[in-house]
Amino acid sequence: MPLKRPEKDGADIEELEELEDCQKEDGKKDASHKDDDIGEDDDTTGMDYAICHIESIEEKGLDIAPINAYNHMAIYLRWCMEHDLMGEAFLEEYSAITELTKARPGNTDLRTFIREELSGCLHSALFNRQGQAFAQYYYGENDQPYYPADIDDYALEYFGKARYHSDEFREEAYLFLPFDEDYYQAMAKVIQRRFTNWQSQDFDEDTLEPSELAQAMMKYLDCECTYFPSMRDDDPIMSAYRYARRLGVREGFIPMLVKVDETLWECLVMNTDPENDGADDYAFQPEKVAKYREKMLAAPVKDGKAVLEELIGQRKEDAEDDDMDWEEVLGEMEEDAQPDTEDELNCRFASYWCERTQMTCPLILAKIPVKNPWEIFAYLPFGNWNDCPDTPELMAAAKYWFQQHGAVPAAMTHDELEFHLPAPVPGNEAMEVAVEQYGLCPDMDQNFEEIAALADTLRRSTVWYFWWD
Repeated sequence: MPLKRPEKDGADIEELEELEDCQKEDGKKDASHKDDDIGEDDDTTGMDYAICHIESIEEKGLDIAPINAYNHMAIYLRWCMEHDLMGEAFLEEYSAITELTKARPGNTDLRTFIREELSGCLHSALFNRQGQAFAQYYYGENDQPYYPADIDDYALEYFGKARYHSDEFREEAYLFLPFDEDYYQAMAKVIQRRFTNWQSQDFDEDTLEPSELAQAMMKYLDCECTYFPSMRDDDPIMSAYRYARRLGVREGFIPMLVKVDETLWECLVMNTDPENDGADDYAFQPEKVAKYREKMLAAPVKDGKAVLEELIGQRKEDAEDDDMDWEEVLGEMEEDAQPDTEDELNCRFASYWCERTQMTCPLILAKIPVKNPWEIFAYLPFGNWNDCPDTPELMAAAKYWFQQHGAVPAAMTHDELEFHLPAPVPGNEAMEVAVEQYGLCPDMDQNFEEIAALADTLRRSTVWYFWWD
């Protein structure tokens, strides 16, 4: 299974002692529990227990050394040592290993240290006040971001989607990650990003609790939802979305970020319950919404390529009516617009940001219970107004783009839609895709003078952005 939060706390040290005979040293090994101040504090909170991971290795008969159960724990401990987050009691007892880790970080294996000196357990009393607060945020009760989930995400990235979800690892891919410096550096970058966000985060206190509209939208969605208040840094939102993308493959849902938006609410009700005017009490008839979804899901999906070609034809006619040459509308792409580094890729969502406050808008992460990404629009039929396509057209285009490029609907407001892709569109395909996007969303011309400029962004981005006026 993916890494999960242990169902023990720091007060259960005696329980760990009872499990000592299950500890291993490339086989079974007794854990030595020290009777010092570390771990004896009444306020100690258990963060992670190697025994839980070792039990998974044994129960599933994994062909992996038990020491691998300590890999991710050693990475976190090393990062905290290097960033001066260890407590005074720990430093008094283990100053030598701390200094050695700082001096020779790539040559210090903390796995045996955790096993033999810390009884295979990471707990809050090991850290100073700042370290404890960060651990509570990132390695404690918080669901997003969450360190073990980031480890699972790295395993998905390392092994690839097909292998990660195969039977090879029995849902324990993180245990098979090579314990090397590349692993540490990759995770150190993630931990640093979480730490920076945690230090600088700010929330709009007026949005901490879901509004009446947010509650109505979650009821309308009729699936597992997570509410996010307005915040300065969207790191928790992006991490939650990434975790949901990974888990959705096995649990049978597609995650979607939905803005808490009055106009979006009116669009949803207009399409699924047209006799209801979306009154102030946010009433709607769930049975009508359910029937609409059933109807849309049961209907054959149109030919997406044909739909897009028809829409492109309409854009050409519009250009002719405006006395514009189609080749001028297209323009020419830059010769070399590929990003030099991965950091130059656009991989962040834009639709849920408030330009006035420079904070995110209140948001819902919905786990839409559909098998295919294009079926999201049966649950969230936000179109069918002005030039915004209706549900059948959106489903057709989304299916085609998923099959061609792996594009998945990911974020929505009342007039914006964003897709997430596993990789940018290749340069030799970017112009064709840009024309298709312009066909679906003619208001693209308000963001780009030429379609070629849109194509240049597509080969540098894993996010597609649409906006209808």
